[in-house]
Parts: sequence; structure tokens; C-alpha cells
Amino acid sequence: MSAATAPAHRNGERAGGVPWWLVLAAGIAWVVFALAILQFDLTTERSIAVLLGVVLLVSAVSEMIATTATARDWRWSHALLAVLCVAGGVVALAWPDPTFTVVARIVAWYLLGKGIYDVVNAFVARRAELRTTGLPTEELRGTELRAAERHGAQVADVRGTAQWWMPLIVGMFEIGVAFWAAAYPNRSLTLLVLWVGLAALATGLTKIAMATRMRGVRRELAAVDMFPSTGFGTPAVAEATRSHARTEATAEEGRGQGRFA
Repeated sequence: MSAATAPAHRNGERAGGVPWWLVLAAGIAWVVFALAILQFDLTTERSIAVLLGVVLLVSAVSEMIATTATARDWRWSHALLAVLCVAGGVVALAWPDPTFTVVARIVAWYLLGKGIYDVVNAFVARRAELRTTGLPTEELRGTELRAAERHGAQVADVRGTAQWWMPLIVGMFEIGVAFWAAAYPNRSLTLLVLWVGLAALATGLTKIAMATRMRGVRRELAAVDMFPSTGFGTPAVAEATRSHARTEATAEEGRGQGRFA
């Protein structure tokens, strides 16, 4: 292993050892749970509040697990989201006499906070992707591109690993449901259960998106023998590929000068 790749491997070790398929399984379990919620026969606001509290507390656990699958720079965001879920879950469980309005507003605030988080997550990933647009296919020319190909870098697929649009769609969906729940003027227990189910569904979809992102990043890392230092992967993969390519190109140029000296 070269000196240039050693720090990156250490960063990868710090990023956590949760496999992508485990995150995917958790996401699928959330989706199945969301469907099961819609089949529960809940007839009081209190029972729905208890269900909401359980959903939020389990969501907090899943966010803490997500911190072990995320690079160190982004662990705090999952931890913060877990704290907010715990707070919402405790409020839902401890509220003495929950009404339709109380439960609906807890759901709305949870979905609003998580929706904003997912949208920001998506745009940060998109910004990282734009910084490497065309890398290495546009910048690596001649010997640099050939050197990248010799290292097995999938230069045509580097831009697609972040899957930035997936959390964006989920986040917009969550924000829309949040405003729906907060502004609904009538009392409907069926809608309360539906909103709780949609909250669980959104959690599952974000975990599936995260697993897809992790799988794409790790496939690229296998090609360039690097691990990203950020939570999204695209900049690190491109920089790793470019670093390998430039090193190889410099060595090739030196060998060429030696032959003609």
C-alpha cells in the first residue's frame, strides 16, 4: 500500500463496519412495518400516540446504528436526529391525554424535521457531485486517463455513486405530509394512523437510499483501493482516482524522459 493510500484506509476504518446489506434490510423492515401499521385496529388517540412513540424511539435506534455506517464528518447529524426522535417519542408516550391535534402535530414536526434533514443531505451530496462533474473523464487526459484505467477505476461511473436525488424525493414527500398533518382541520383517526405509517415508510425509504449509496461507493472503492473521507463518496472516489492517475502519469513521464536523455 502506498503512502498516499494509507490515510484513506484509516479513514475507512473509522467510517464504521456496518455492511450495506444490513442497512438495506433495516429499510425493508421499516417498509413492511409501515404497511402493518395501516392494518392495526386503533380506535383512540391514546393508542395511536403510543404507536407513534414506539415508531419514533425505534427510529432513534436506527439513526444511532446509521452513525456507525457513516463517515465521521457526518455522524453528528444522525446522532442529532436520533436525539430529536427520542424527544418526540417521549412526548408522545408521556402526554397525559393526547388529542387528535396533539398527535397530528407531533407527527408533523417529526416529518418536517426529518424532511429538512433529508433535503439538506441531498443538496450537500449534489454539491459534492458537481465539484467532481467530469472527473476524471474531462480532466484526465492522455497518460493520466490511461493510468486511471490501468488502476481499474470505473471513470464513467464515478458521478453516479452518490444517488443524491433519492433523499431529495423522500425529503420533499416528508415535508408535504408534514404540512398536510399540521393543517388538516377535521378529526380523523384513520388519517392519524396513515400519517404514522407514512412516517415509518419515509424512514424505511431513507435507509434504502442510504444502503444504495453505501453499495455504490464501496464498489467504486474496490476499484481504486480507497475509502472516502466524507459521507457521500463521490469526491473521495474521484480524488482517489485522480491521485492514482497523476502519480502513475508522473512516473510514466519520468520514464519517458529517462529513455530520451
